Amino acid sequence: MPLAPCGEGFDLSQLMEGNPVATIVIDAQHRVTHWNRACAVLTGVPASQMIGSRDQWRAFYEEPRPIMADLIVDRALEGHVDRFYRGKFKRSELIEGAFEAEDFFPHFGDGGRWLFFTAAPLRNAAGEIIGAIETLQDVSARRQAEEALRESEERYRQLSLTDSLTGLFNSRCLHENLLDELERAARYRRPLSLLVLDCDNFKCINDTFGHLEGDRVLQALALVITQCLRRTDSAYRYGGEEFVVLLPEATAEVAYTLAERLRSEFAGEEVFAADGRSIHCTVSIGVAEYVSGDGEASLIRRADEASYKAKQAGKNCVAMAGGGA
Repeated sequence: MPLAPCGEGFDLSQLMEGNPVATIVIDAQHRVTHWNRACAVLTGVPASQMIGSRDQWRAFYEEPRPIMADLIVDRALEGHVDRFYRGKFKRSELIEGAFEAEDFFPHFGDGGRWLFFTAAPLRNAAGEIIGAIETLQDVSARRQAEEALRESEERYRQLSLTDSLTGLFNSRCLHENLLDELERAARYRRPLSLLVLDCDNFKCINDTFGHLEGDRVLQALALVITQCLRRTDSAYRYGGEEFVVLLPEATAEVAYTLAERLRSEFAGEEVFAADGRSIHCTVSIGVAEYVSGDGEASLIRRADEASYKAKQAGKNCVAMAGGGA
């Protein structure tokens, strides 16, 4: 179905060829009648291979399937359109009977392209559908910019919740997560335990080896903590050389066992200073299990007091907190 003339010495075919927007026209039998230059550039398929054929799918997909214009000719309802575009489409707000969609085409160019496309019916004087017109725009640059923005926002969010030295969560994140876990433990009467870890003689390490080597010791401790955690646990740098480990679904006995493992493994760690000297460090750990009435401050305080008891007991050991908020 060639497009009708539009004024003396001029027809819409000329208009389509001069149109910078990639445009396809098919007739009622799904034959391609127009495939403008912009479409040939976008798809990499020349018009000579498409005009008169029903192979328009080849420019977009690896296997035969309708393009949006084909669905328009077939008078497809939204449910049928969704079979092919899986929620990536909507009805046009401007053109009656038209659909628009945005999708990724992996075999376009290097690494694929995102296309925004709209298909609308072509009708004769009686209102009957005699074909469809589809326009396509490459929106890859916009999608890439949006993805870069999302990644940037996610990096910023992660930075706002993590400690830059150790990679563990920070105290702000502890505050948010601990409140959630306390609420869950109280509501469902589930166990919850918390560890407070404090590096032993850390000031002496800084004074002897320097703060940069002290930082390496903290990084080594963070790595040991991470390796000892269960899937549901989380670790935080609480401040300076003090760390907190949050243990959902852990009784005091379970928490004590994990704390002992962590203490033992870190005691066996060896950190080498830049000058080759060996640095050994240990931790004192306090264990507290949630009891009814505990809030954020009281649970941390009881675990912190227990870590102080561990230091008084000779350091490099684990101590249990007393009950009561």
